[in-house]
Amino acid sequence: MMIYAVLLLTTLFACSSPAFAKNNTTTSATFLKIGAGARAAGMGEAFCGLADDVYATYWNPAGLAYIKGSQLGATHLEWLTEINQEQIGFVQQIGSKTAFGINISHLMANDFERTNKDGIFGTFDAANTLLGLSLGRQLCNKFSLGLNMKCIHMPMDDEKATAYGVDMGALWQISRGLRLGLNVQNIGSDVKFIEKGYSLPLNIKAGIGYSLGGMNLAVDVNKTRGTETNIHAGCEYLLAQTLALRAGIKSEIASDTHGKENGLTTGVTAGIGLRLGGIQLDYAYIPYGDLDITHRISLSVKRMPHVPLSPNIPQPEAKPLPEAAIQPLVEPGTKTIMATATETKSEPQTQQPVQPVPEVTTTIQQKITLPSFNINFDTGCAMLSPELYKALNIMVETMLRYPQLRIRIEGHTDNRAIDTKLFPSNYELSEGRAKTVLWYLIQQGIPQEWIEIKGYADTKPIAPNNTPEGQAKNRRVEIVIIGQ
Repeated sequence: MMIYAVLLLTTLFACSSPAFAKNNTTTSATFLKIGAGARAAGMGEAFCGLADDVYATYWNPAGLAYIKGSQLGATHLEWLTEINQEQIGFVQQIGSKTAFGINISHLMANDFERTNKDGIFGTFDAANTLLGLSLGRQLCNKFSLGLNMKCIHMPMDDEKATAYGVDMGALWQISRGLRLGLNVQNIGSDVKFIEKGYSLPLNIKAGIGYSLGGMNLAVDVNKTRGTETNIHAGCEYLLAQTLALRAGIKSEIASDTHGKENGLTTGVTAGIGLRLGGIQLDYAYIPYGDLDITHRISLSVKRMPHVPLSPNIPQPEAKPLPEAAIQPLVEPGTKTIMATATETKSEPQTQQPVQPVPEVTTTIQQKITLPSFNINFDTGCAMLSPELYKALNIMVETMLRYPQLRIRIEGHTDNRAIDTKLFPSNYELSEGRAKTVLWYLIQQGIPQEWIEIKGYADTKPIAPNNTPEGQAKNRRVEIVIIGQ
């Protein structure tokens, strides 16, 4: 908290200094002000308080600390006056609280007119290239810092210029789903062409982000040295964990060369995203009034971390419990085997024989779904409920009877974010639940090589997450027969 306060005070001091507030300051490398990624662009470029994907290297490098696994992203931008920009980013988690990133940006503009006192004599090309290295680190569960170091290379006609800069970010999780971000961008050396040097476009970015279920809301305020103050707001709504709809607004308080405000201009942005497993495709539409309309397309790939089998995950006992009796049921006309529990009465319960599992081939998948009473995990917990033991014993008996079967245990969570020492995210929790089932099967004599495990976090809900009942159904484990 003290570090955050110091960074905030430093930022306020920088914003109030004459060098920062002066509106006739000439800056260069203005391409550094172009945002990264189509997702944030569709949300009105309000992303400093969210910063939860591979493009956090630009919006707020402190957000890298909360990214799990690895992410790779690429963006194509059709900018104004036939200027194109390509962006590539990569983020890799290191340990449970740190991640590093690499970001590359290249902007190309062709056919500028070359002039002198006698008029036009030919054309030339110009390019801007950025190479950045980023690091984000959690100092505690609710606070992180980030750093983005970058090298800027700007060839123009027969001249070249190189500069170095750094971005410093902080992210504070105020409460569940509510985050406050701060990013000081483009602190660095001047860009020098021939004899004259130009400052980098120093920018202060502050933002707040709020996530609730499938909805993300964000508001950013930007102040760039020598220019204007910008206010950005945006929202994102995710439908069925697959389709994302986005909209945003950008309000710019424009100033003249003497620092006098001369009006408020507003622009509306829109975007859409499609997520298929770990692959996401995003598009953004950003109009710039009378200037033109710009388009951005991004493609990103996420790979979630593999959680090693750990004795820290609570292990179930192998002995069956007398309080419940499990009866296997095979629904007519389906290939789904379900287990259901009935309370033990004073009269003895009879148990029907296990139905044989239909033969499978590598082209057919059969799902053994454990019903909701068996999988009502507590939030943040991977412990098996006692009723599940006998249901798993039926699975053990079936696998021993048909040793050619190969299965995948799939763990799932609801949409509530998890951040504990044992389970830093929903992905670790979902895989931890799958591993708990795996441990039980191994203890009963099933070879580990017969089994695969996968954690899907909250990406495959079977019920809406807007009610406690729906969330309980989504905290589940499923077993899929994948071949023989």
